[in-house]
Amino acid sequence: MSVIETVRFSLNPGVGAEEIKMAWCGSEGFVRAQPGFQRRRLVEGEDGTWQDIVEWQDMESAKAASAAFDPEAHPELGQLMAAIDPGTVQMSHATVHGEM
Repeated sequence: MSVIETVRFSLNPGVGAEEIKMAWCGSEGFVRAQPGFQRRRLVEGEDGTWQDIVEWQDMESAKAASAAFDPEAHPELGQLMAAIDPGTVQMSHATVHGEM
């Protein structure tokens, strides 16, 4: 069963929708290269918070990708991390049990 990873966050002051979209796209190569990657979405909530939603093949793949997410080892992640307020980041993983 696939796993949905949700990373909820707020943007740093002065960062707008265009900047976060560009930074998010800049991290695409890293995410696509991770084993078990299926798809990814960037969404903005009504309250102005953002979510990076990634679907992985299984929990093992999701956890391994999270562990590998290191801007020092992967400089292409730096722009994304610079756009996000680190004190607001909340990550969760959930197993998909049904789909329509």
